[in-house]
Amino acid sequence: MDYKIRTWPDKILKQKTKEITYFDDKLKTYTDIMFQKMYQEEGVGLAANQIGIPYQILVIDTNIRKYESQEDEDGVKLALVNPKIVHKEGEIESTEGCLSFPGVQITIPRAERVKVIAKDIEGKDIEIDTDGFLAIVLQHEIDHLNGIPFINYLPPVKKRMVLNKYLKNIKQSTKAK
Repeated sequence: MDYKIRTWPDKILKQKTKEITYFDDKLKTYTDIMFQKMYQEEGVGLAANQIGIPYQILVIDTNIRKYESQEDEDGVKLALVNPKIVHKEGEIESTEGCLSFPGVQITIPRAERVKVIAKDIEGKDIEIDTDGFLAIVLQHEIDHLNGIPFINYLPPVKKRMVLNKYLKNIKQSTKAK
């Protein structure tokens, strides 16, 4: 299978992913491929459906990039299975990019703090209660697993403008090749 980054409007990005029920070598292989692809593309997070895998798996490594807002935070490397946000608190504005929307950066509202429950790749329960950069990345990647692209947080007119500009840029870059 070709595990390339799927870009909008690929239909897999609009679909909710399937829950993992078996914690086996195939799951470990998926997470290895996902970390490799994320590092190759210089991302800080990647949801499985972004490379065509229709399951609830995400990987994050906040060590990849140091942001100003991250100076005092320790980097975190995670592979989460079946993650769910069970609590949100507060609201902040977050400027985000996305590997599935190359060249797009938008500012959207996110919860300031989240509590996430998930499993690790061996099936053990994990609970993460966090704020800051990690909270934003978790929300972004879990949204992907639920078929919710970050542009859905924009008001309709702005969303249409961003998508039109994005699709125009994609057409131009395709013609240039």
